[in-house]
Amino acid sequence: MVKKAIRLVPILAVLGTLVSTVVPLAPAHAQWVFVARKALGRIQHMREENQPGGRPGYDFATVILEAPADKVFATALEMARKNTAVRVVMQDPAQRRFQIAEGDRMATLNVVSFSDDVSQLLIAGHAGPGEDSTASRVVQAVLRICKEMNKECQVGG
Repeated sequence: MVKKAIRLVPILAVLGTLVSTVVPLAPAHAQWVFVARKALGRIQHMREENQPGGRPGYDFATVILEAPADKVFATALEMARKNTAVRVVMQDPAQRRFQIAEGDRMATLNVVSFSDDVSQLLIAGHAGPGEDSTASRVVQAVLRICKEMNKECQVGG
């Protein structure tokens, strides 16, 4: 009987270690879901001012959407293809990334999957003079994609 107990100790130790490493993940996952739900549809905007030498700065907009990443990417790419004012200069469906050009301005769109039904859309492009978060072309592009997908989005504070 003692020999059986001695053999069970290492097994119980391993099981205890596994349980102690897995259990803390459940509350962390729940917190992530809560944060993601609060961030859904809130467009975050950041602008980098002009670079030395007169190079234009960059404009970034991102939003978390309750939609599969492949669907967000396909919708955005189709919208870009239909837009006669821009041309698609690079596309990488495996990475869910494409670039468009409008005159001498370029923008890159990337979609990241957070889960099966939650994804993040990020657009980065050259900033135009005097564009704030409401006039920003990348923010306007995010809003158009949200509208096309019937998602309610707004510029965050």
